[in-house]
Amino acid sequence: MSDSSTGFRLINTSVLSYQIVVPSTAVLFVGDILKLVDHDKNFIFYSKVTDILHETASGAFSAEPHLVVNLHPLGLVDGEGRFRPPITAPTTFSEVSRPDQADLDFLKRSMGDMEVGLMRAGLGVLEGVTVSIPSEVLSSHMGIFATTGMGKSNFMKVFCASAMRRRQFGLLIIDPHGEYVTGYRVKGRRVKGLIEYTAAHDGLSVYSTRPPEEREHFGLKELRLEHDDFRMGDLGFLYELSLPLVEVVESLDNLPGSDVIDFFVNEGVDSLPSPLKTTSGIGRHPEITDTLRNYSLGPLHMTQRRVETLVEENRAFFHRFGSSIPAILNDLRQNKVVLIDIPGMSERGELFALASMTRSILHTHKTHTISAEGMGNRQVVIAIEEAQRVLANANQSTQVFRECAMEGRKFGVGLCLITQQPKNIDPRILAQLNTYVVMGLSDQLDRNIVAGNAKQNLTSMNTEIQTLARGDAIISIQGSPFPVSTRIHLFEDYIDRLNAAS
Repeated sequence: MSDSSTGFRLINTSVLSYQIVVPSTAVLFVGDILKLVDHDKNFIFYSKVTDILHETASGAFSAEPHLVVNLHPLGLVDGEGRFRPPITAPTTFSEVSRPDQADLDFLKRSMGDMEVGLMRAGLGVLEGVTVSIPSEVLSSHMGIFATTGMGKSNFMKVFCASAMRRRQFGLLIIDPHGEYVTGYRVKGRRVKGLIEYTAAHDGLSVYSTRPPEEREHFGLKELRLEHDDFRMGDLGFLYELSLPLVEVVESLDNLPGSDVIDFFVNEGVDSLPSPLKTTSGIGRHPEITDTLRNYSLGPLHMTQRRVETLVEENRAFFHRFGSSIPAILNDLRQNKVVLIDIPGMSERGELFALASMTRSILHTHKTHTISAEGMGNRQVVIAIEEAQRVLANANQSTQVFRECAMEGRKFGVGLCLITQQPKNIDPRILAQLNTYVVMGLSDQLDRNIVAGNAKQNLTSMNTEIQTLARGDAIISIQGSPFPVSTRIHLFEDYIDRLNAAS
């Protein structure tokens, strides 16, 4: 592709949009960044291509066929080298060209420390212009939006590798498919796992439900949750509950999980005394007995079956004693990536594990933030795959996740919401996200939802988002000059480079 910009002419300009004409043979792409040098005002304007129209001969511009290119203003650099919002317009016929690496030094200075890719230009990239996310903004929540097959998993592995390398925050991520830790093969190609980033192996801690011999082979720890990690309120998002069942669940939510499980599994609701009797304090759990004796047996039996099913379904990691959560919290305090590897686990098991860990993380950060110990600047980011399952507009039972989204940043707890259906996320939650990683989104409503909630204006990039190739993204970070078109590193190439440089 030629980098020549001969014949690029600015013909229409306003604060909100620019228009140039270029020869019909010029190779431009939606998403390209162009530089406009206004010698009269001593400003350099930057803009992004949003549409390209082919026009035949028009005496006003050229005797030859040409392209009319619509541009969206990104901002300007003043005479002192400071980047500013585009609050004025360039002079007509300002010099138009493609920026080079030196032109974008201001952008590199605003990037963070969590490298994820290179700035995209046309079909290629601008070598040396690294795109990174600042670790200090992550407690203000991040969203990753893409339809299936557009590279979400690759992005998350690259993000995890950068977190392992930099060790600036703790990252909790649950992998229900077993693909992050050891990798897998697809169509004859070897897809690597996080354990193959050997140069930063101390930054990764994996808790797994795999068989003992497999855990020993890969150096994984056993994942265990104990009965006291459970709260009755967890049933509210693990199962569909009728109103009578909700009342039963809420009445027991403040009691230790071990007591509730022992009652329903070992004593059972049939042991409850009649509400007509004055006798109380029957069995090992008099408080539960007194609470439940006035409920109808139908909702109580259904609640009991839900508890019994939860215990049975998750017997691979759910035990009476011996929780891994204290060790997980310690790993997060050491700014490690904590990977919960649960291949083959049911969706309910995955959500139960995530809720238990999220509750413990938030409680710990709340407690220490207001105590003499303090958490300092310590941050933890909790990644939630298919986030619409627990943060949908109609789902009010997932209190711990909503509390993290609305208040977590005050305590250094951020969420990383990963979804292909942003339209199904509660808009109040989307409004809390300060970093957006937008990959290909085919659904118009999803694109509108994302553009309407991002802190930077993504509306003009609708066409670009719709046509993003696999592995490409628009990254919008509050505080950065503008949303950046990015080619996400291929994970295998990225860790090979990091391993070789160590």
